Amino acid sequence: MGRIRSGKTTLMQALQKKELVYAKTQQVTYSDNFIDTPGEFIEMSIFAHQAVSVSLDASLIIMVSSCIDTQNSIRPNFITMFNLPAIGVVTKIDREDGNRSRSRHYLQYAGIPDNKIFEVSSYSGQGLETLSQEIHKYVNRDGQAFS
Repeated sequence: MGRIRSGKTTLMQALQKKELVYAKTQQVTYSDNFIDTPGEFIEMSIFAHQAVSVSLDASLIIMVSSCIDTQNSIRPNFITMFNLPAIGVVTKIDREDGNRSRSRHYLQYAGIPDNKIFEVSSYSGQGLETLSQEIHKYVNRDGQAFS
């Protein structure tokens, strides 16, 4: 989950070693081991209950914040709405105009502990292996990892 244009879909594609193709997520999309959600789930509080409903199919919440995003739309302690473990991901770290510490702060504000925040670039691959290893700690009995 994350704001519009935070890099959720691109991150999902990179983790699955698929071609990176930008596409605005218009609806909840189930793909292999991931659930991709529209950014409106974060940006519009009216959709918060939808986010909780979708999380019933997940075993891990991945909260995404782009380091080039200067506005925070994630509500305080947002992650506590879910009865699931959660990690945070700062995306677009390859961008020179990014501010990683600001994005880390946004994720901490949402309730993610600092030691559960990972920094990645979906394009260069930096940080993806470490993030992938963390995600696999939450694999369910069927061998499926969800996000």
